[in-house]
Amino acid sequence: MKNKMKKILVFMGVVAIVIGGHVYSKQSSVKMSSLMLENIEALADSETDGVHCFGKGLVDCPLNHDKVYMYDAPYSLYY
Repeated sequence: MKNKMKKILVFMGVVAIVIGGHVYSKQSSVKMSSLMLENIEALADSETDGVHCFGKGLVDCPLNHDKVYMYDAPYSLYY
């Protein structure tokens, strides 16, 4: 009786390992299309390039050239 139970448990363990390996290999082989990658990049990229304009004043906002009190922008050679 013990020998039969041991064989059943070993068989169930082997089956579980085979099924787990198959599921893992299917999940890790998912490839993203170039369109999906472009969409992810577009969503991650800020539409304003990180520029924030505050208040009303004498400084030109680089986004829409309105007169603002101040603006905050990341370091760039273009501003």
